[in-house]
Amino acid sequence: MKACLKWMILTAWPFIMTSCIKESLPECTPDDTGIVLKFRYTTGTDTKSDENGVDRLSVFIFDDKGLFISQVNDSLIWIDDNYELELPYKQGSYQFVTWAGYDEATYEITACIPGQTHIEDFFLFLKRDTDNRITNQPKLLYHGMHNTVTLDEHEKTIAWINLKQITNHIRVIAYNLDKAVSHNIYIEDNNGKYGYSSLFADDDRITYIPVYMRLAKESNTLTADFNVMKLDKNRIPRLRILDEANTICYDENLIGELLGKNPDINLDNEHDFTIEISFDGYTPVDIKINGWEIKESDEM
Repeated sequence: MKACLKWMILTAWPFIMTSCIKESLPECTPDDTGIVLKFRYTTGTDTKSDENGVDRLSVFIFDDKGLFISQVNDSLIWIDDNYELELPYKQGSYQFVTWAGYDEATYEITACIPGQTHIEDFFLFLKRDTDNRITNQPKLLYHGMHNTVTLDEHEKTIAWINLKQITNHIRVIAYNLDKAVSHNIYIEDNNGKYGYSSLFADDDRITYIPVYMRLAKESNTLTADFNVMKLDKNRIPRLRILDEANTICYDENLIGELLGKNPDINLDNEHDFTIEISFDGYTPVDIKINGWEIKESDEM
Protein backbone atom coordinates (compact mmCIF):
# COMPACT_ATOMS: atom_id res chain seq x y z
CA MET A 1 0.00 0.00 0.00
CA LYS A 2 2.87 2.35 0.93
CA ALA A 3 4.66 1.57 -2.32
CA CYS A 4 1.49 2.29 -4.27
CA LEU A 5 1.01 5.66 -2.49
CA LYS A 6 4.64 6.62 -3.11
CA TRP A 7 4.25 5.82 -6.81
CA MET A 8 1.11 8.00 -7.00
CA ILE A 9 2.90 10.95 -5.36
CA LEU A 10 5.92 10.70 -7.66
CA THR A 11 3.68 10.39 -10.70
CA ALA A 12 1.60 13.43 -9.75
CA TRP A 13 4.59 15.63 -8.80
CA PRO A 14 5.64 16.63 -12.35
CA PHE A 15 2.08 17.68 -13.11
CA ILE A 16 1.82 19.71 -9.88
CA MET A 17 5.14 21.45 -10.61
CA THR A 18 4.16 22.11 -14.24
CA SER A 19 0.91 23.72 -13.10
CA CYS A 20 2.71 25.92 -10.55
CA ILE A 21 5.29 27.02 -13.09
CA LYS A 22 2.63 27.85 -15.66
CA GLU A 23 0.51 29.81 -13.20
CA SER A 24 3.48 31.82 -11.90
CA LEU A 25 5.12 32.32 -15.29
CA PRO A 26 4.27 36.07 -15.62
CA GLU A 27 5.83 36.73 -12.22
CA CYS A 28 8.86 34.52 -12.81
CA THR A 29 9.65 35.94 -16.26
CA PRO A 30 8.35 39.53 -16.52
CA ASP A 31 8.02 40.97 -20.01
CA ASP A 32 10.99 43.30 -20.41
CA THR A 33 10.52 43.88 -24.13
CA GLY A 34 8.55 46.38 -26.18
CA ILE A 35 8.49 50.18 -25.92
CA VAL A 36 7.35 52.72 -23.38
CA LEU A 37 6.93 56.43 -24.14
CA LYS A 38 7.73 58.97 -21.45
CA PHE A 39 7.21 62.73 -21.66
CA ARG A 40 8.77 65.87 -20.23
CA TYR A 41 7.94 69.53 -20.66
CA THR A 42 10.72 71.71 -22.02
CA THR A 43 10.57 75.24 -20.61
CA GLY A 44 14.19 76.40 -20.68
CA THR A 45 13.59 77.84 -17.19
CA ASP A 46 13.31 76.59 -13.64
CA THR A 47 9.53 76.29 -13.98
CA LYS A 48 8.15 73.01 -12.63
CA SER A 49 7.37 70.67 -15.48
CA ASP A 50 3.78 70.13 -14.32
CA GLU A 51 2.90 73.78 -13.74
CA ASN A 52 1.13 74.12 -17.09
CA GLY A 53 0.58 70.45 -17.78
CA VAL A 54 -2.26 68.85 -19.69
CA ASP A 55 -4.53 65.90 -18.97
CA ARG A 56 -4.77 64.31 -22.40
CA LEU A 57 -2.61 63.45 -25.36
CA SER A 58 -2.69 61.86 -28.78
CA VAL A 59 0.27 59.93 -30.17
CA PHE A 60 0.48 59.32 -33.92
CA ILE A 61 2.69 56.38 -34.86
CA PHE A 62 4.51 56.09 -38.19
CA ASP A 63 6.89 53.44 -39.45
CA ASP A 64 10.49 54.05 -40.46
CA LYS A 65 9.34 54.92 -43.99
CA GLY A 66 6.99 57.59 -42.65
CA LEU A 67 3.74 55.71 -43.26
CA PHE A 68 0.97 56.04 -40.70
CA ILE A 69 0.32 52.99 -38.50
CA SER A 70 -2.06 54.02 -35.75
CA GLN A 71 -3.17 56.65 -33.25
CA VAL A 72 -3.19 56.20 -29.47
CA ASN A 73 -5.22 58.52 -27.23
CA ASP A 74 -5.12 58.84 -23.47
CA SER A 75 -7.20 61.19 -21.33
CA LEU A 76 -8.30 61.86 -17.76
CA ILE A 77 -4.66 61.59 -16.79
CA TRP A 78 -1.94 63.96 -15.66
CA ILE A 79 1.04 64.08 -17.96
CA ASP A 80 4.25 64.66 -16.06
CA ASP A 81 7.68 63.04 -15.76
CA ASN A 82 6.14 59.97 -14.10
CA TYR A 83 3.56 59.27 -16.77
CA GLU A 84 4.23 56.30 -19.07
CA LEU A 85 2.48 55.11 -22.22
CA GLU A 86 3.24 51.48 -23.09
CA LEU A 87 2.66 50.52 -26.71
CA PRO A 88 1.86 47.01 -28.03
CA TYR A 89 4.95 46.68 -30.22
CA LYS A 90 7.71 44.14 -29.67
CA GLN A 91 9.78 44.60 -32.81
CA GLY A 92 10.10 46.96 -35.75
CA SER A 93 11.02 50.61 -36.28
CA TYR A 94 8.72 53.51 -35.41
CA GLN A 95 8.59 57.29 -35.16
CA PHE A 96 6.16 59.27 -33.06
CA VAL A 97 4.34 62.59 -33.27
CA THR A 98 2.57 63.79 -30.13
CA TRP A 99 0.00 66.53 -29.63
CA ALA A 100 -0.58 66.83 -25.88
CA GLY A 101 -3.74 68.70 -24.96
CA TYR A 102 -5.25 67.89 -28.35
CA ASP A 103 -8.97 68.66 -28.17
CA GLU A 104 -11.26 68.02 -31.13
CA ALA A 105 -13.42 71.00 -30.10
CA THR A 106 -10.50 73.31 -30.94
CA TYR A 107 -8.24 71.40 -33.32
CA GLU A 108 -8.41 68.92 -36.15
CA ILE A 109 -5.84 66.73 -37.85
CA THR A 110 -5.39 65.21 -41.27
CA ALA A 111 -7.51 62.10 -41.78
CA CYS A 112 -4.90 59.33 -41.55
CA ILE A 113 -5.16 56.02 -43.42
CA PRO A 114 -2.91 53.20 -42.14
CA GLY A 115 -0.25 52.28 -44.65
CA GLN A 116 -1.12 55.21 -46.92
CA THR A 117 -0.85 58.57 -45.17
CA HIS A 118 2.74 59.82 -45.13
CA ILE A 119 4.15 61.80 -42.26
CA GLU A 120 4.93 64.69 -44.61
CA ASP A 121 1.20 64.96 -45.34
CA PHE A 122 0.22 64.97 -41.67
CA PHE A 123 -1.03 68.35 -40.36
CA LEU A 124 -2.76 69.88 -37.38
CA PHE A 125 -5.22 72.73 -37.97
CA LEU A 126 -6.77 75.28 -35.66
CA LYS A 127 -10.53 75.20 -36.21
CA ARG A 128 -11.98 78.46 -37.50
CA ASP A 129 -15.26 79.93 -38.71
CA THR A 130 -15.96 80.18 -42.43
CA ASP A 131 -14.65 83.77 -42.42
CA ASN A 132 -11.40 82.58 -40.75
CA ARG A 133 -12.31 84.10 -37.40
CA ILE A 134 -11.22 82.17 -34.31
CA THR A 135 -14.14 82.47 -31.92
CA ASN A 136 -13.34 79.30 -29.95
CA GLN A 137 -10.06 80.11 -28.27
CA PRO A 138 -7.38 77.44 -28.71
CA LYS A 139 -6.80 75.18 -25.71
CA LEU A 140 -3.38 74.69 -24.14
CA LEU A 141 -1.38 72.58 -26.61
CA TYR A 142 2.05 70.96 -26.65
CA HIS A 143 3.93 69.27 -29.46
CA GLY A 144 6.52 66.53 -29.27
CA MET A 145 8.13 64.05 -31.61
CA HIS A 146 10.71 61.29 -31.60
CA ASN A 147 12.73 60.20 -34.60
CA THR A 148 12.83 56.55 -35.68
CA VAL A 149 13.34 54.04 -32.87
CA THR A 150 14.25 50.44 -33.68
CA LEU A 151 13.08 48.02 -31.01
CA ASP A 152 15.34 45.38 -29.52
CA GLU A 153 13.32 42.18 -29.16
CA HIS A 154 15.37 41.27 -26.08
CA GLU A 155 14.89 44.40 -23.97
CA LYS A 156 12.42 47.19 -23.28
CA THR A 157 12.97 50.52 -25.03
CA ILE A 158 12.28 53.78 -23.19
CA ALA A 159 11.69 56.71 -25.57
CA TRP A 160 11.58 60.19 -24.03
CA ILE A 161 9.54 62.79 -25.91
CA ASN A 162 10.08 66.48 -25.16
CA LEU A 163 6.85 68.50 -25.11
CA LYS A 164 7.07 72.10 -26.29
CA GLN A 165 4.22 74.53 -25.70
CA ILE A 166 2.60 75.84 -28.88
CA THR A 167 -0.12 78.11 -27.48
CA ASN A 168 0.24 81.55 -25.89
CA HIS A 169 -1.89 83.79 -23.70
CA ILE A 170 -1.90 87.52 -24.46
CA ARG A 171 -3.73 90.13 -22.40
CA VAL A 172 -4.14 93.53 -24.07
CA ILE A 173 -5.12 96.47 -21.86
CA ALA A 174 -6.00 99.69 -23.70
CA TYR A 175 -6.24 102.79 -21.52
CA ASN A 176 -7.93 106.15 -22.19
CA LEU A 177 -10.12 105.04 -25.08
CA ASP A 178 -13.18 107.16 -25.72
CA LYS A 179 -15.81 105.42 -23.59
CA ALA A 180 -18.57 106.87 -25.73
CA VAL A 181 -17.35 104.70 -28.61
CA SER A 182 -17.42 100.90 -28.70
CA HIS A 183 -14.09 99.30 -29.65
CA ASN A 184 -12.89 95.83 -30.57
CA ILE A 185 -9.39 94.40 -30.37
CA TYR A 186 -8.14 91.72 -32.75
CA ILE A 187 -4.95 89.81 -33.44
CA GLU A 188 -4.33 88.66 -37.01
CA ASP A 189 -1.82 86.02 -38.04
CA ASN A 190 -1.43 83.02 -40.34
CA ASN A 191 -0.26 80.58 -37.68
CA GLY A 192 -3.15 78.11 -37.63
CA LYS A 193 -1.58 75.10 -39.40
CA TYR A 194 1.41 72.90 -38.48
CA GLY A 195 3.30 70.00 -39.96
CA TYR A 196 4.42 66.90 -38.09
CA SER A 197 7.48 68.70 -36.66
CA SER A 198 5.37 71.71 -35.55
CA LEU A 199 6.82 73.94 -38.26
CA PHE A 200 4.40 76.46 -39.73
CA ALA A 201 2.53 75.26 -42.81
CA ASP A 202 0.92 77.45 -45.46
CA ASP A 203 -2.36 78.77 -44.13
CA ASP A 204 -4.90 81.53 -44.64
CA ARG A 205 -4.73 84.59 -42.43
CA ILE A 206 -6.88 84.16 -39.32
CA THR A 207 -8.40 86.66 -36.90
CA TYR A 208 -8.39 85.89 -33.18
CA ILE A 209 -11.43 87.09 -31.24
CA PRO A 210 -10.73 87.77 -27.55
CA VAL A 211 -12.71 87.45 -24.36
CA TYR A 212 -13.34 90.95 -22.99
CA MET A 213 -12.99 91.66 -19.31
CA ARG A 214 -15.09 94.84 -19.40
CA LEU A 215 -17.22 96.62 -21.96
CA ALA A 216 -15.69 99.81 -23.34
CA LYS A 217 -18.87 101.82 -22.73
CA GLU A 218 -18.54 101.22 -18.99
CA SER A 219 -14.98 102.47 -18.78
CA ASN A 220 -12.25 104.12 -20.80
CA THR A 221 -10.16 100.97 -20.28
CA LEU A 222 -10.70 97.92 -22.47
CA THR A 223 -9.11 94.57 -21.54
CA ALA A 224 -8.99 91.70 -24.02
CA ASP A 225 -7.70 88.18 -23.34
CA PHE A 226 -6.41 86.11 -26.25
CA ASN A 227 -5.20 82.55 -26.63
CA VAL A 228 -3.16 82.37 -29.82
CA MET A 229 -0.99 79.79 -31.51
CA LYS A 230 2.79 79.78 -31.92
CA LEU A 231 4.60 83.11 -32.11
CA ASP A 232 7.86 83.60 -33.99
CA LYS A 233 10.19 86.58 -34.15
CA ASN A 234 10.42 86.29 -37.94
CA ARG A 235 6.68 86.61 -38.51
CA ILE A 236 4.46 89.71 -38.61
CA PRO A 237 1.17 89.23 -36.76
CA ARG A 238 -0.87 92.40 -36.26
CA LEU A 239 -2.58 93.86 -33.20
CA ARG A 240 -5.52 96.01 -34.26
CA ILE A 241 -8.11 98.16 -32.49
CA LEU A 242 -11.27 99.04 -34.43
CA ASP A 243 -14.10 101.36 -33.53
CA GLU A 244 -17.81 100.58 -33.86
CA ALA A 245 -17.72 101.62 -37.55
CA ASN A 246 -14.93 99.04 -38.12
CA THR A 247 -12.44 101.82 -38.74
CA ILE A 248 -8.91 100.77 -37.80
CA CYS A 249 -7.80 103.09 -35.02
CA TYR A 250 -4.58 101.30 -34.10
CA ASP A 251 -2.53 98.81 -36.12
CA GLU A 252 0.87 97.54 -35.01
CA ASN A 253 3.31 94.69 -35.55
CA LEU A 254 2.61 92.47 -32.53
CA ILE A 255 6.10 91.02 -32.35
CA GLY A 256 8.48 93.46 -34.05
CA GLU A 257 7.13 96.61 -32.39
CA LEU A 258 5.53 95.26 -29.21
CA LEU A 259 6.56 91.90 -27.71
CA GLY A 260 9.99 92.03 -29.30
CA LYS A 261 10.76 95.36 -27.65
CA ASN A 262 11.08 93.71 -24.25
CA PRO A 263 14.66 92.34 -24.24
CA ASP A 264 13.80 89.78 -21.55
CA ILE A 265 11.17 87.98 -23.63
CA ASN A 266 12.11 84.71 -25.32
CA LEU A 267 9.22 83.51 -27.47
CA ASP A 268 10.51 79.93 -27.36
CA ASN A 269 10.16 79.66 -23.60
CA GLU A 270 7.65 82.31 -22.53
CA HIS A 271 3.97 82.08 -23.34
CA ASP A 272 2.16 84.59 -21.12
CA PHE A 273 2.20 88.26 -22.11
CA THR A 274 0.57 91.48 -20.98
CA ILE A 275 0.51 94.46 -23.33
CA GLU A 276 -0.56 97.79 -21.80
CA ILE A 277 -1.14 100.75 -24.12
CA SER A 278 -2.15 104.24 -22.98
CA PHE A 279 -3.69 106.40 -25.68
CA ASP A 280 -4.06 110.11 -26.33
CA GLY A 281 -6.84 109.97 -28.86
CA TYR A 282 -5.61 107.00 -30.88
CA THR A 283 -1.94 107.86 -30.50
CA PRO A 284 -0.09 105.53 -28.09
CA VAL A 285 1.77 107.62 -25.50
CA ASP A 286 2.90 104.82 -23.19
CA ILE A 287 3.42 101.10 -23.85
CA LYS A 288 4.43 98.39 -21.40
CA ILE A 289 5.20 94.78 -22.29
CA ASN A 290 5.14 92.47 -19.24
CA GLY A 291 5.87 95.55 -17.15
CA TRP A 292 8.74 96.72 -19.35
CA GLU A 293 8.15 100.26 -20.56
CA ILE A 294 8.99 100.87 -24.20
CA LYS A 295 10.99 104.06 -24.38
CA GLU A 296 10.65 106.54 -27.20
CA SER A 297 14.10 105.51 -28.44
CA ASP A 298 12.80 101.91 -28.76
CA GLU A 299 10.10 102.93 -31.20
CA MET A 300 10.43 103.40 -34.94
